[in-house]
This record gives sequence, C-alpha cells and structure tokens, in this order.
Amino acid sequence: MTNNRSFRLNSDYRKKIKSLDGLKDFDKAFDRSFSIVAYAANRFLIDHFLRAARLLDVKDYETLIVWGVLTHQNILHLMPPGSVPDAVLTDNGRLRAGDAGLKPIRLRDLSDITGFPRETVRRKLGILHKARFVRRVGSGWVASSERAESDLRDFTKDTIMRLLAVCDEIVMTLESADADAADGQ
Repeated sequence: MTNNRSFRLNSDYRKKIKSLDGLKDFDKAFDRSFSIVAYAANRFLIDHFLRAARLLDVKDYETLIVWGVLTHQNILHLMPPGSVPDAVLTDNGRLRAGDAGLKPIRLRDLSDITGFPRETVRRKLGILHKARFVRRVGSGWVASSERAESDLRDFTKDTIMRLLAVCDEIVMTLESADADAADGQ
C-alpha cells in the first residue's frame, strides 16, 4: 500500500549507509525479510518509548514527543548533519556552548512541529517543567541540564547499545535474505 507520504531513500543517500555496502540488492533483501526486519525495528521503538516513559515518569506519549522535539530543536543549530564531536562537544560529551548554546523554542513552534494543539503542548511543557526536564527561557523553552547528566546519560548509553544491537540484527537478516536471493531460493 502506498500513499502520498510514502518515503523512499534515493540511491545517492543509500550509498552513504555503510551497513548496506555488502548487499547486492537492498530492495529484494528487504522484501524477502520484511516481517522480520519490521518486527525488529518496531520492537526497538516500542521498547524505547516504554523505557523513556518510565524514566520521565509520564503516562502519555504526547509528553515524550513534546520533550523529544524540544530537545532536538534546542540543539539543531549546533549539530548539522555530518558534525564531528570535537566541533561542538567537550571531552565529556557536553555542549561546548553549555546551556547558553541552546536555542529556546516557542510553544507555537512546538505546536506546529508536533501537530498538537497549543493548549496540549502548554500542558505537556507544564508536566515536564514540574519534573525539572525543561525550563522557560525568555519567550521559549529549553531542555534542563539539571536532570540531563544524572538521569539521561545512562539511559542514552543503554539506548545506543540496544539500537546498535537491533541494527546488527537487521543487517544480518538483510544479508541472509540477500544471499538467499542471489542463490535463487
């Protein structure tokens, strides 16, 4: 089933994904292994959302989306694609510019990006503010560093390990399907 929003990576972008280098035909390998790779990817995403909800002690996923979008938008200007760590981070992985480098995001912009009504975004920011995950700065909001180091570093490290493991699993599945396709199976 396709729709106007279907997403396909162009061949130039695919060439940049080193994990795909060993595949003769990604599309055939993906089609042959769709159910397994879809399950693995979705299992990771659902697990991540459940773990994040427990960490932030929130009962709804709109709050997670607001927080995630806010944190990404706060640092987007500092980390364009292809950024190298030394250019923007200290030796301990923190922003060189510190909290002063965070770009405050207006409620209206968060509403536009998430597609949530402004009142919903306002309530979700209130929940996150009360839990000290965000703070108001001027006319916008930024992620609070108060809880970032203690609560999020271990969570993120574990998330990256889980993500790499599922990526390995997906690549192995694709490689197996690609080899089967080459063998005519």
